[in-house]
Amino acid sequence: MLNRFGLLLLLLLALGVAGCSDDDDPVAVAEAYDFTTILADYTDGVVIATYAAMKDACGDLATACAGLAAAPDQPGVDAAAAAWVAARAPWEASEAFLFGPAASMNLDPALDSWPVDRQQLDDVLASSFDLTPAFVAEGLGPALRGYHTVEYLLFRDGQPRPVGDFTARELAYVAAAAAVLADDATTLWAAWAEGIDGGSAYGDVFRGAGGPGSGYPTQAAAVQEMLEGMIAICDEVANGKIADPYDENDTSLVESQFSFNSLTDFANNLRSVRNAYLGEHHLAASDGEGLTDYVATADAALDLRLQAELDAAIAAIGAIPAPFRDNLAAAAQIEAAQAAIQTVMTTLAADVTPLVLR
Repeated sequence: MLNRFGLLLLLLLALGVAGCSDDDDPVAVAEAYDFTTILADYTDGVVIATYAAMKDACGDLATACAGLAAAPDQPGVDAAAAAWVAARAPWEASEAFLFGPAASMNLDPALDSWPVDRQQLDDVLASSFDLTPAFVAEGLGPALRGYHTVEYLLFRDGQPRPVGDFTARELAYVAAAAAVLADDATTLWAAWAEGIDGGSAYGDVFRGAGGPGSGYPTQAAAVQEMLEGMIAICDEVANGKIADPYDENDTSLVESQFSFNSLTDFANNLRSVRNAYLGEHHLAASDGEGLTDYVATADAALDLRLQAELDAAIAAIGAIPAPFRDNLAAAAQIEAAQAAIQTVMTTLAADVTPLVLR
């Protein structure tokens, strides 16, 4: 059964295809275009570069949490909290490409399930289980690991917790959960960059779309996967991450509510779309050939419009009063941000996607 996003995408694609004339056939344009460099730069300069930054930052977070558990003090809490914020940025900047290993290996829910199951976490903390990384990774579900469990243990009301508020069990748990988070981030990077257990690197599969051994029969099929990832995160931010707490006026539905990092998360989600489109990685200042180059060849005005819409959406998110959790009544700014993100989603689905349909 199609979900809301699937139905919307089908409608928008139908409208986009219906608007194409025989004299300006997007299929003919796509078939004549060589996407090899775009796919390579997207794979290496966007996806793998983002996951490499995430792997390194999550490693720093694990080190900080291990140090805090070994010698608890307030500077240690502050350092771990700062490391969490730094590690969060590349993950949120990766959400335009949650296909491949992030989905097939269930790494997305392992890394980023929310909300935190606080009652179950309290039960585990009150138990006699040995709170090791192996126990967290193998004995508990996604709601008790990943970014948000670590966030919950490190932050209260947007600030690092006072060190005196931690129990010994909480310190052990945050160190274990951060170690598991770092392992998961490394696995995700390796799945794209090197391959896991002797299997093919997904980067090779994606980069080689249309060739032998790739799961993508054509280069256009891989480009369509890129676009579907970009559209999906726009839908999730506008109609999930923002809409759910706003429509229900329920702060418990706000993602990254303990650190007050929500609006930064949302903006980085849109930056992930922009990175994927431009073929760049804003955190590493890389700049490759992107889908923008193909779209500009087919429709220069559309390319410029989409870039402007992406910038406008990021700016509109930044105009929502912070922290998001405490400003769910800021209707004008919230609805303006939703509308700006939905404009990007519509342009991607109705105008850009038909340019690569086979």
